[in-house]
Amino acid sequence: MIAPHKKWLIKAEDDLNFANVGIEAGFYAQVCFLSQQVIEKSLKSYLVFSGELYPRTHKLVDLWKLCRSLEKELTPFEGRFRIIDEYYIPARYPDVLPGSLLSGEPSLDNAGEALETATRIYKIINDKIGQK
Repeated sequence: MIAPHKKWLIKAEDDLNFANVGIEAGFYAQVCFLSQQVIEKSLKSYLVFSGELYPRTHKLVDLWKLCRSLEKELTPFEGRFRIIDEYYIPARYPDVLPGSLLSGEPSLDNAGEALETATRIYKIINDKIGQK
């Protein structure tokens, strides 16, 4: 039987692998969304591993604040979490409020930064709990 926290990491890894394919194919909005999902699922994995209840939220900043023992390792990413949070809805729906993304559709640079952040967060958390 797979431990509940590992189930979250497996889903995060699937999203990470798919995002890596997506960036090569030019699907930048989807890569931004998947990067958000990688981080969200990784943080929820850590919370489950720690015996914490996780809120039913997609906001990375809120989830990060609950990961107290990882806070020092994740603090440098707070600004990135705020930016990546902005991709959650506009990257998925064509009818969001104008201006939801200040720069319009995500670019290759946006997708690359989001994917790099997602990869680093996944690795930090996987290194902490993936083998346990």
